[in-house]
Amino acid sequence: MPDERNLLLAALLARLADDCRHVVVGANSPIPACAALLAEAKAPDRFMVTILGSQKYMQFTEGGRELFDYAAQGRMDAFFLGGGQIDGQANVNLVGIGDYPNSKLRLPGSYGSAFMAFMVKKVILFREEHSPRVLVPNGPDGC
Repeated sequence: MPDERNLLLAALLARLADDCRHVVVGANSPIPACAALLAEAKAPDRFMVTILGSQKYMQFTEGGRELFDYAAQGRMDAFFLGGGQIDGQANVNLVGIGDYPNSKLRLPGSYGSAFMAFMVKKVILFREEHSPRVLVPNGPDGC
């Protein structure tokens, strides 16, 4: 049985995507994928979901290059972005925890998130864990 908190998070994320036409979700983001599919189910005639790496919901044939082209052309309304840490001003840490180069924890990296945040109309931040370790204060000790 699914965790009720994850279902609630998916429903809340779907509500944030209500006004969108095309939403893109990363490959390892099952809760945002659920949210995007829920939003699509509510408005199937005007809503498109792209889930990176999916055989059924992948609109792109050329991978990352096409993803960035879509964003630059304004053909993407929302993008879900999770981070290792998120602060109160929506700064996202996708690189690592601790001072570089001796980071305590290395995160997956930002890939093209800075570009996406600038080009896509709505970036929806999410994180399953809501703890002081993940939701950090603003400022030099935060993100």
